[in-house]
Amino acid sequence: MNSINTCENEIECSKIAYFSCYHCSKNLCLEHLNKHNILNIVRVQELSNKLDEFVNLVSNLDTQKISQNAHDKLDTWKKQISNDIENIYKLYLNEINYLEIELNQRLNIVKEDIRLKISNLGTQLLTIQNIDEISQQQLLPIEYDLKQFHQFFESVQCELNIDTKNISIKDLINVYNVFSYKRTLPNNTQLESYRTLSVENMKKFISSKNNESILWIDTSKQLHYIDRNFHNRLLNIPQTSSIILSNHHQIRINDIDIVDIKWCSSVEVFLILFQRSLLSFNHKTNQFTQISITRYKNYPFQCISCFNDTSLYISYCTFGICIELWKYSYGNGNDIYLNECINRWDWLTNDKNEWISYINTISNLHIGLLICRGSSIYRRFELRNENLNLLKIIQLDNDYVDRFFPFRNNYWFIKSLSEKYYIYSIETNTYHLSSFDFPFGLEEFGINSIVIGIEQDKLILCDI
Repeated sequence: MNSINTCENEIECSKIAYFSCYHCSKNLCLEHLNKHNILNIVRVQELSNKLDEFVNLVSNLDTQKISQNAHDKLDTWKKQISNDIENIYKLYLNEINYLEIELNQRLNIVKEDIRLKISNLGTQLLTIQNIDEISQQQLLPIEYDLKQFHQFFESVQCELNIDTKNISIKDLINVYNVFSYKRTLPNNTQLESYRTLSVENMKKFISSKNNESILWIDTSKQLHYIDRNFHNRLLNIPQTSSIILSNHHQIRINDIDIVDIKWCSSVEVFLILFQRSLLSFNHKTNQFTQISITRYKNYPFQCISCFNDTSLYISYCTFGICIELWKYSYGNGNDIYLNECINRWDWLTNDKNEWISYINTISNLHIGLLICRGSSIYRRFELRNENLNLLKIIQLDNDYVDRFFPFRNNYWFIKSLSEKYYIYSIETNTYHLSSFDFPFGLEEFGINSIVIGIEQDKLILCDI
């Protein structure tokens, strides 16, 4: 004989339960089922009202007020200083007008994205409102997306900043955009650039995220620097040389081939690695400094990377994989001192024909090594810890990794040998195709932006 279930409503009810509620999954009588359905209808209306609020908020996101504030502040500054800065005033007025256009462009890209997502959620709510029995499972994703919208609007930072200083005329003022926000939903759409930087015959570049500057090398082995105001200038690298022993004779060789460049965030200098020497470049003083280092067995250097605030990894161009870990310190003038080589790995793998062609690090967690084998196309992307113990090998389907670039401590952007582009997640240990290409590299830039080497003669800035 089948047992008879009674209504499981919150307030005790002795009626027979004939229905399963979509609101709470309880067995209910008809009377309480109808009451629970009314609760869902009310919730739908509340969610619809919240969506309307976000529609109004995204409509009110504009740069008119902040641009007017920037103009007002500039006019006040103009009245406070003497007439000899009139030309500088006009220069930065033009710069503000350009930045206003750029900020509008960046904001419009985000607004269009938000409007599309709000429209999609509105369509979902209209569809749900036409359903007699609305389930909790249908509403939870919408509630989650609206919560993300709330986080987005709380995180939006859209400003046109002006910094003024009471010093020499050239240093009186600086103007730049502040634009940041928390990405609302996974974004797999094609990125839209808000600024294009012209470079010529670029071979490699690196950026300083916090200082918003870029160092790049051209195919003629010349070094260039782009500052946070996007002024591009050629750097005069001091000549470096080293003495080698050949047939019992000492020969002095000039070091002209730059093999790697990296940003050292703890010291705030760029590192420039030559085959036989190491330099630092301080963008604040515009000075190069040679860093004293003794090469192992006179092997030429191959690549370099910083790890945490005191460690530096340097690999050599030799078969069998030779890599060293150096501890460094630095003084008040941002000069780096390599104190000692605390570890050296002569045979990191069992194959004597393998060698390291590229190193990069992600936060203080992983060291990425690109291992090559002889002169073949074989490549292997390995993640290792501080002691270079193997953590994981990242393999692509029917392809090899050619380069990899760290992003926000959780991801690697990967360029394959067949010129396909992927995003690898450390948390999920999965990768998927990127919605955009980065043939000449990718670097973080400022709070929300990335620099992409899209062509040999062009860098682009995008919000991501």
